[in-house]
Amino acid sequence: MEPLIIAAAAETPSVSFNGQLGTFNFSGKSYPENVNDFYKPILEYIELYKTNPKENTLIEFNWLYYNTATSKMIIKILVLFKSINTNLSIKWLCKSDNELMIEKGEEIKEVLDLNFDIVHI
Repeated sequence: MEPLIIAAAAETPSVSFNGQLGTFNFSGKSYPENVNDFYKPILEYIELYKTNPKENTLIEFNWLYYNTATSKMIIKILVLFKSINTNLSIKWLCKSDNELMIEKGEEIKEVLDLNFDIVHI
């Protein structure tokens, strides 16, 4: 399984997925004009990973900002990962002074009941 690398742009995050290692990283801002178009290859990659997952899977989010449409996509992505038979760990990285991102991480953690760590950087 080849890695999926998407460079950050003004309205989209950097994405670095490595299915061979079981690591999935998002970083930056996400408010694409068409959230479905941007996230389609990401969801497809996760579906492919689902067919042969690693024993341990790590997802790291390092958001500066994201919009409501992206928020819904994050939930969709995490529900998809939750359905995979793997030891799933999620790291929600955010600056200690970014109260909004800390709150959003805590909300997602509560709703989805996952192994979810909010890490202050």
